[in-house]
This record gives sequence, C-alpha cells and structure tokens, in this order.
Amino acid sequence: MPGRVSALLALAFLVAADPAAAQLKTLETEKLKIVYPGGAESFLIPYLGKAFLNSMAFQRRIFGFDPKDKINLLLVDFSDSGNASAGAVPNNGMTFYLAPANYAYETFSSNERMNTYMNHELVHVATMDRGLSSERLFRRVFAGKVAPVALYPESVLYFLLTAPRVAVPRWYLEGSAVFFETFMAGGIGRAQGGYDEMVFRAMVRDHSRFYDPLGLVSEGVKIDFQLSANAYLYGTRFMSWLAFEHSPEKVIEWVSRKEGSKAYYSAQFRRVFGRSIDQAWSEWIAFERDFQNRNLELIRRYPTTPYTDVSTRALGSVSRAFFDPETRRLYGAFNYPGVVGHVGSISLEDGAIERLVDVKGPVLYTVTSLAFDPATKTVFYTTDNNALRDIVALDTRSRRTRVLQKDARIGDLAFNNSDRSLWGIRHHNGICTIVRMAEPWTEWTQVKSWPYGPVVYDLDVSPDGSRISASIGEVTGQHSLQVFETEALLKGDATPMRKHDFGVAIPSNFVFSPDGRSLYGSSYYTGASNIFRLEIATGKVEALTNAETGFFRPIPLGGDSMVVFRYTGEGFVPARIEARPLDDINAISFLGQKLVEKHPQLKDWNVGSPAARSFEPIRGGERGYDSLASMRIESAYPIVQGYREFAAFGYAFNFSDPAGLNRASVSASYSKAADLPSNERLHVGFRFERFDWTARFKWNGADFYDLVGPTKTSRKGYAIGLGHRKSLLWDDPRQ
Repeated sequence: MPGRVSALLALAFLVAADPAAAQLKTLETEKLKIVYPGGAESFLIPYLGKAFLNSMAFQRRIFGFDPKDKINLLLVDFSDSGNASAGAVPNNGMTFYLAPANYAYETFSSNERMNTYMNHELVHVATMDRGLSSERLFRRVFAGKVAPVALYPESVLYFLLTAPRVAVPRWYLEGSAVFFETFMAGGIGRAQGGYDEMVFRAMVRDHSRFYDPLGLVSEGVKIDFQLSANAYLYGTRFMSWLAFEHSPEKVIEWVSRKEGSKAYYSAQFRRVFGRSIDQAWSEWIAFERDFQNRNLELIRRYPTTPYTDVSTRALGSVSRAFFDPETRRLYGAFNYPGVVGHVGSISLEDGAIERLVDVKGPVLYTVTSLAFDPATKTVFYTTDNNALRDIVALDTRSRRTRVLQKDARIGDLAFNNSDRSLWGIRHHNGICTIVRMAEPWTEWTQVKSWPYGPVVYDLDVSPDGSRISASIGEVTGQHSLQVFETEALLKGDATPMRKHDFGVAIPSNFVFSPDGRSLYGSSYYTGASNIFRLEIATGKVEALTNAETGFFRPIPLGGDSMVVFRYTGEGFVPARIEARPLDDINAISFLGQKLVEKHPQLKDWNVGSPAARSFEPIRGGERGYDSLASMRIESAYPIVQGYREFAAFGYAFNFSDPAGLNRASVSASYSKAADLPSNERLHVGFRFERFDWTARFKWNGADFYDLVGPTKTSRKGYAIGLGHRKSLLWDDPRQ
C-alpha cells in the first residue's frame, strides 16, 4: 500500500492550487482525529468512526493496545483505486483513499473496503506502536517517538529505542495485518482466499524457487512481476502456517509487544517458537510443497483441461484482451519485468508480441482498462491508473495516440459496436457511476450512479448493444453478476433482467459471447479459478474448465474455442482451449479452512458490523482544520554537531501537525573548545516546511557530517533563506 507521503503531496498540491476549494475539516472522538476535505466526503465520517471503534475493541482485546494519544486518520480522494497506509512514527496515523478497491483476481478482500482498511491498518498501528516500560520511558525522555532524519544520524538510535517494532520487514507487517484482518471479517480475506492458494500451488507445480526472508525483501519485491505484493503473499502464508502448526495465540505472542517480549521481531520469534525465522521458513516451505501437491492430486482426480499456449513467454500482469479476426491478433496491455507496461498485440498464429505504446502509470495485475473498436482497429486505454485516470485512443495501424479526456476518472471501459459509444465506470467521492461517451468520446454523460457502498466493476456491452453486464460487490461482502437492458439503464432503471449471486466469491471478467446469449468469466468456486458460462435466458451456470492453477479473462472465439490467460509463477500466459461443460470438478483444500478447523477459536475474532457501534464526536462536531494551530512537539533529543574542527553538543526539537502539512525543527548546540572565539560557540538552526513555503535560519551553522567528512559546511555568522514552491506541471512521473 502506498505511503502517506504520496497522499500528503497530492493534498498539498490541491491546497496550493485552490485553497478555497480545499478547506480541510476535522472531527474528533476520544481516540480518533479525522482530517478530510470538507463537502462531499463528510457523509462517510460517522461510518469511519464506527469502524474505528469496532476495530479498536479487537486491538485492545488481542494486543492490549490502548494508545495514549489520538490516532490520526487522513481521508483523501486522489486516486481512482482505493488503498490505505499506516504509520506509527512520529505519531499514529492512517491514510485512506476513498475510491473503490480493485478486485482483480480476488487480490483484495470482498468485504466492505473502509471496514477492511480500518481492520488492516489498525493492526499495523497496534503492532508498531505498543511499547513496554522501556519504550515508554524513552518516549517521555525524547518527548515522543523519534522519526529518523538524515540531518541528525543519531536519531536512528532514538528511533529504535522509542519504536523498535517499526523496524521490521514489510512481509512481517503486511502478513500479520492480512492474517488478522481476514478473521476479523469472519474469514473473508486473503488468508482464506483463492488467489494466494493459486500462487503457491503454481510455484509447487512448476518447481519454482521460494524466496527466503532476505531474498524476499531484495529480489522478491524487485524482479518478480508482483513486486511488493509478494510481501503480502509470503507474509500472510507464513503467518497462517505458524498459526496452523503452533496456534494463533503463538502468533499473537510473537507480533505483540507485551511485558517479557523482545524488542526486535526476530529475537521475539526465537523466544516464542524456539527456533530462528530462517529455520521456521524452511519448515513452512516443506509443508507448502506437501500441501499443494495434495491439492494438485485432488484436481487431477478428474481430467484437467488441455491448453495450447499462444505466447512463448509469461506476460506478467495483463489487462482485458480482445481478438481481432481480421489480423488474427490479440490486443491487450502487458507489464512484465524488464519491459515498461505497454499496449501490445500477440499473433494467434505464432505468438509474436508487438509492442505498440507504453502505458503511463500502469497498475499492478490489470495494467490498464482497455476496450477495442474492431472497425477502426482503435484501442481505448487509460493512463495515470494510480492517480486520476485519463482516456487515450490508440490507432493500432499508425500507432498514433490522442488523449480523449484528461482526469476523467473513468475505467472498466467497454465499446458498444452498435452505436460506437464508449462505456465505463467513473470513480468520484467513493461512488461508482456508469457513464456513456458518444463519438468522438471527448465527453461523458451519467447513466447510473450507485450510492456509496456497492462497487461496480467489470463492465461489458453485448455485441448488438442491447444489454450491459457488470459485477457488483455489496457492503456485506456478497458479489453478484448482473445483466441490464441498455434501454432501461439509459433511463436510470438499474433493475437487472438477470442476476446470479456468487456469495463472497468474486465473479471476474465476465464478457458476452459472440452471439450475446451467454456470459463467460472466471470464479474460484472450487478454490481453483475456472471458466464458467452463464446462460442469460435460463440463468444456468456451468463450469467449462478444470485448471491446475487458474484460468482467467476468457475471450470467446466462437463455438467451444476460446483464449484464456492461465496463471504461472511468472505471470499470465495466453492459451487456447476448448471449453465444454464439465460434470465434475474437485474442490481443493484451503490452508485457512484447515486452520479454522484445527483452531476454532479464530471464529471468535469476528468483529461483526460497525453499524452496531455508537459514534459520538467531541468538541462540537465538524470544524475547520487549522494546520498551523494544530502543530505540536513530536520529539526532542540530544544531538552532536561539528563546527569547523570542533564538536558541539546540543538538542533538537521537532514539531508537526497531525496531517503532516507543516513541519518545523529547532536545534541549538554549543562548542566548549577554548580555541574557538566565544561568539562562535553557540550554534542555532531553525527550519520550517509547509507544502509550498520553506523558511530557514542559522546562526554559526553546524552540521554532524563536518565531524566525519572532508567537506565542511559550517559557517560563521547568520544565514537566512526563504523558498517558495509552485507546481507548474503535476503529471507523474513529470513534475
């Protein structure tokens, strides 16, 4: 999940660009301070407060977490893809992105997203922040938890003394958060999810190398197509195995910072489990190989679906793809290691890959949202997929591109061949809206908006344009595939003419057949992702494949022939199959399911719905957020500096506001050297940083690195600086 820095930069840009439109508001409870842009986001605040209380009751019960200071929550809407992040230094803070989450391949929990974020991020805060008497002592000595800063290298030591459980690898943080989050939601989450099972089943089948803990944080998050998502995969699986073999209580004892525990995470692991992490990791891999081999045996009890690979290599993450019968090529977007994410085509005859145009701002797993006009050979795709999406048209013959709409915030594109309109789903203020764009596609019109809560995704239009299909996830975690009459939908009537409930499973990438009578898509009905067909007239659902790993994104070619993307350890590979109804498919075993059967106490972790909580804000409810008036001291500690050839000893004081829009640092040190004139012995420094202004002052400026480096930056007298920053261009990666 992205750090709070990106959200703060975007918030700073918004405030600087239009202060009147970005009046921040705040609302507080006894333990929570929410900061958010006033206006449309206000409706969500009471629900966030209830979700916080609901999750905090669990953190208090399981971890004994009862923070002294308020936890800060920053709510923003600067991305079309929902996400969240958390930190515990210098204060406890979380950032939530309002947009709907990406359910691709079930890599995100099907539960209501803000509730999922709250459970996940508060586990982060609880495991990072809680300290023993020694940490609490140092926090009093240093006036808070110390954030490491390059200007004062000794701050790293103070950081470890005040918040040792922040200095841990990402797989530990994300693995523990996903593990607890899953059972807080009654088993809805990746610790019991089909995608994670598939990843490790594919690795075992293909005899792939498992990363060890060191390799995971080096190679595993750099050269693998899943990048940092591997931290979630490995961490969650390792935590689940530990709970299965040694009990959930042992996992709690490891990740908690309670009396008698060790400060460093690996030392605490040895204390709890009696072995090193490396030893336990090897035991888990041996268990995983055996567990997944047994799952493969279950799948193979019935004939598996034969396939013929189209491409000679795995393509990493893939978008929706389209087959053009005239050129016999597949058009899609691909993102694999060593190559920038791009729109390309693949020959169905020899598998040759043609790279057409790079995708600016690709997203993990789905790369971009993509639609295709077969008449003009035009590909429509989105850029800035981790920000506010643009819509771009690509002429595949000339390779020329043109931006149709800037910051449209529209994705899930689908092309209507009957009237040449482009359809999509717009994300704004957390709300999903189906929109229609008539040729030349430079403007959109609202078709249907859902209230906050339901997430609409995977849009498609039938070949004759008479029907629209979409998957919809409810706040209950239930998902369904729905089909609408286009004419009725254009009148605002979203009553489905056909609906199939998938429960907590996610109906993925369902598309119309060439005759418009059926929908083809994938689901983890049996634990392995297989292709299913829904007959629209009768509502009958049939399984068409029996995959060892998983089949996704079907492209019907006519008759029983279709192209699917099969999962491998290096990403998705396009393959041809003959898809026919199957009578029998074996379900696999889930480690999460086995875990609950062995340790049924996990059922008691379910925190239920936040709706049952009572939300009572204090201090008169919503009010304006004054970032300057909200500044407080965050830390103070002794420092060592160099002035010319002499050492100076002093103190540094750091200040900030809860949203991190303003920061200030004051330092004073003194050199007692007899060879130094009396008017050069005192050294004072001041620095203030706002999102657009920087002010600094030095008197006999000193610097730690003058003690150790050949370059001397210390200077006699005073120096004053004032800086202003204004973004002339904000279009990542260009700024």
